[in-house]
Amino acid sequence: MRFSLRAATAVAMPAGFYVLLLGLAAGILVGEGLLLWNRPLTGLFLAVFAFSAFFALVGAVITIGRAQREDPVGVPVTAHDQPRLWDLVNRVAAVVGTRPPDEVRIVPVVNAAVSEQTRLLGLRVVRRRLYIGAPLLACLTEEQIASILAHELGHYGNRDTRLAGIVMSGRDAQLRVLKGLKGDNQARAVVAALIAEYTKLYLKVSSAVCRGQELAADVVSARVAGSVTAASALRELLVLGAAWDVFVERHLAVASAAGYLPNGVFDGFADLLGCDELADFLEEVRQGSGDREQDPYDSHPPTSERIAAVEALAAQPVRSWGGGPAAGLLVEPTRVLDASFASPTPVVRVDWAELGHLTVRARTAFAADRLLRAASRISGRPATLTAVLDALDAGRLVDLAPDGLRPGSASGGPRARREFARGFVEEDLTGLISLAHVDAGRARWRRDWIGDVEYVGVPPEHVDAAVADGGSTTALRAALAAAGIAPDYRPTA
Repeated sequence: MRFSLRAATAVAMPAGFYVLLLGLAAGILVGEGLLLWNRPLTGLFLAVFAFSAFFALVGAVITIGRAQREDPVGVPVTAHDQPRLWDLVNRVAAVVGTRPPDEVRIVPVVNAAVSEQTRLLGLRVVRRRLYIGAPLLACLTEEQIASILAHELGHYGNRDTRLAGIVMSGRDAQLRVLKGLKGDNQARAVVAALIAEYTKLYLKVSSAVCRGQELAADVVSARVAGSVTAASALRELLVLGAAWDVFVERHLAVASAAGYLPNGVFDGFADLLGCDELADFLEEVRQGSGDREQDPYDSHPPTSERIAAVEALAAQPVRSWGGGPAAGLLVEPTRVLDASFASPTPVVRVDWAELGHLTVRARTAFAADRLLRAASRISGRPATLTAVLDALDAGRLVDLAPDGLRPGSASGGPRARREFARGFVEEDLTGLISLAHVDAGRARWRRDWIGDVEYVGVPPEHVDAAVADGGSTTALRAALAAAGIAPDYRPTA
């Protein structure tokens, strides 16, 4: 009964949010009317504030009434293009007892979700979308995907979870209203503060309900795909999430920033999952099951609790869902999965064997370009390697340092300035010389799966002598000439 009362409260509170907004609006009008009648001057003085608050509240009510506008992400896949995937989705929906989605999209995240475009705080559904993470399709089995889909669709089909859409839509709508009330207007700020207190209470109540609904959806998942499969899917979601964070941060994001993306994104991800460098870390994640301190606003219970609950059911699958790789559900899986990871800027697609080298080269060339431009500014000559070396021989070390990093205090003497600049210039010059060796075919970079970079080839020698006080670039110039590097070398894009 306790859960039912809490659930009823969580469902009723969105309607209460409507009442709160309308009540505040009515109260403002009545209060302002009474002031104008009894204290006209005071009423006129407060009219601007009152009507600003009133229209803010009216706007909030209109915001709730409109259908939530959702900018869909990912790659849409139709039943015509991907019949096997849609067949699985439809079969799972039928077993769960809910209608299938109107749209399926593949997204570059380790997650799956059902999203409903709604009106009136989730009471009216306009469109249902299913999002499936590309890493899940690339790395899980068909039965694990069926388990995950059963969980997500279970929020809308099981009698214990059918109110999830209303609860989540209520949370989203209230947060949307608060976001719309942001601004410098004092009246809107007062209204937002009043609404925020109600929203905090709703989030706390609904979070407890959502956690119960997640456990109920896990029961649906276990009964559809079996407890063993449901538990394995929950464990692998943790592992894939941890690995995907490393993969995106240390490979895809770095490559995209340099203007590249790999062909066969998920071939690389599979290699990262199996690499020795991450094996212990990923196994620890798998066995630890993501235990963490529970946040009162968290909508999901700890994963360890969820796994224990589905294993305790010892449920058998209602039917066979197939044990093959989930990628087999797709026509041209490499193309479809790669398309899900789109860069916001134009990129060049390259093979994994070249990606690490090219991204490090691009980053090194960017730093070297700053040094070359500084040398050109000093000498008035073209920005070449010779211009940098000539500036060093002329004692212009400090002028080669990045502008924003030069010591600016009046107490900083010449020696302090040189010492401060030396480290920056030595690092950039080392990069420039390394780049020259790479472009001459005498070296290259390697990047391992945890993101560490190794320079392989002729080392950049004599840089320390070139930047030393009273130093000389003679030995460095001789070494460059012996390596066949032209004096007017300048890296190309």
